Amino acid sequence: MKFVVFEQTGEVLEKRFGFRIAEYGLRWVFKRVPDHPILTGLGDEHLRNWRGASTTLAPRLNYVLSPQFSGSPTVEWAGLPVTRVWRRGNRGTVASALIEKPACGDFLSILDGGYALQYTSLVEHRAGKGMVLFCQTDVTGRTENDPAAETLARNILQYASTSKLALMRTVVYAGDAIGKEYLASAGIRSADYSGERLSVGQVLVVGPGGGKMLAAQRADVALWIKAGGRVLALGLDDAGANSFLPMHVATVKREYIAACFQPFGADSPMAGVSPAEVHNRDPRDLPMIAEISEGGSVVADGVLATAANGNVVLCQLVPWQFDYSGEKMNVKRTYRRVSCLLARLLGNMQAAGETPILEHITTPVSENEKRWLTGLYLDSPQEWDDPYRFFRW
Repeated sequence: MKFVVFEQTGEVLEKRFGFRIAEYGLRWVFKRVPDHPILTGLGDEHLRNWRGASTTLAPRLNYVLSPQFSGSPTVEWAGLPVTRVWRRGNRGTVASALIEKPACGDFLSILDGGYALQYTSLVEHRAGKGMVLFCQTDVTGRTENDPAAETLARNILQYASTSKLALMRTVVYAGDAIGKEYLASAGIRSADYSGERLSVGQVLVVGPGGGKMLAAQRADVALWIKAGGRVLALGLDDAGANSFLPMHVATVKREYIAACFQPFGADSPMAGVSPAEVHNRDPRDLPMIAEISEGGSVVADGVLATAANGNVVLCQLVPWQFDYSGEKMNVKRTYRRVSCLLARLLGNMQAAGETPILEHITTPVSENEKRWLTGLYLDSPQEWDDPYRFFRW
């Protein structure tokens, strides 16, 4: 089945559904999938400064002047006190309560914005054979009609009623043990590769060290990819990639920090990926992709690449290699964004992990329940239970 959920308050998104949110009141959002059917007839100039005012949130937030933050206006976010700038009115607002892009599950961001582009106002969630479309763009509750808002709402209903959903695939993993543990923590059920013949309904995820495991099956892997099999290679150098892939990959080890690129189309294996997901706040040397044969394409200065008509994707950023223990905020942000990157790449391959979002929607909230701690994000619950962590940062 398919569901459309129009604007909800931040309280519902956070406490009922289990998302992390931001009540920004954005007057400008950006296309993340420019050719998505939902955005038909809408240009960049139509996604800012809408007519009238939105009514999703009150014109003023419920501030408390906290002495802990030198008297700054403070709100409660995910059970923690955080500062917010003063906000006066909702006039021109395009999106009021935004969803932080989850690091688990198949969530395709169609419109995004906010700090580091880590929030989405229109996101498509695949769950099994069905779909839930969360629209936090303020299209239904406005004091004045806006043509762009009406067009977007009409496109959403049209897309939900006519779109065809691809079948989901299962995951087979080859690589170091910590990679298998990470996939499990992200809700991705994976089987260990043991040399068996792969089927078209599978996605092969190859982590560091996985190339050697697959070297003996290089010919079989080549035939499988040609038949439609899909590979996601993570953090491999040229020796590891060339040991099992049918195309030639050349890598150069150099420092990587960030890259800028245009949004990818809906049919791209990188649809929904933004430059924010590949921003490395902990500079280090990585085996950057310099060249890939057989019609391959190198993206983002070599941190991403595709080949074999998109059936093979190489990503040189590996989430579990960013250890943010010891309160390293710069590393933690990179870990979170790279986790979103991996979830999106797997989602584009129809191999996303499971999340409790549907259970959250259909089940009332129990007393003192904190749904944003589990299922959609990969931070430690113990860390989020600590009310003083912001001061230590």
